[in-house]
Amino acid sequence: MDAGSAMRLEDYRERAVIGARAAIVALEKLGVSAVVTGSLARGKFKAYSDVDILVTSCPRRLKYAIEGIVEDSLAGVPFDVIYLDELPAWKVGKFTEGALDASELR
Repeated sequence: MDAGSAMRLEDYRERAVIGARAAIVALEKLGVSAVVTGSLARGKFKAYSDVDILVTSCPRRLKYAIEGIVEDSLAGVPFDVIYLDELPAWKVGKFTEGALDASELR
């Protein structure tokens, strides 16, 4: 990867971090608990990566409105919203291990 590509990747990652932080703050204001998981949390974010938001608890009435809030916050950065209560037990560790509060993203 040349220096120009590296800069674009860093800019993309920065947009993802800023958007993830904004999404988590917006969700918290509505009573939703969520963390960042996946490649962004593990420090393995690439040019083709998306942002994975794990919703750990939320008021039932907001369950599917959450995706619109995340989409607006991430402003074009691809994302997945995963609901902890919908994961099969065998997948919970995969998503919770290494998950971070958005304020911990570096």
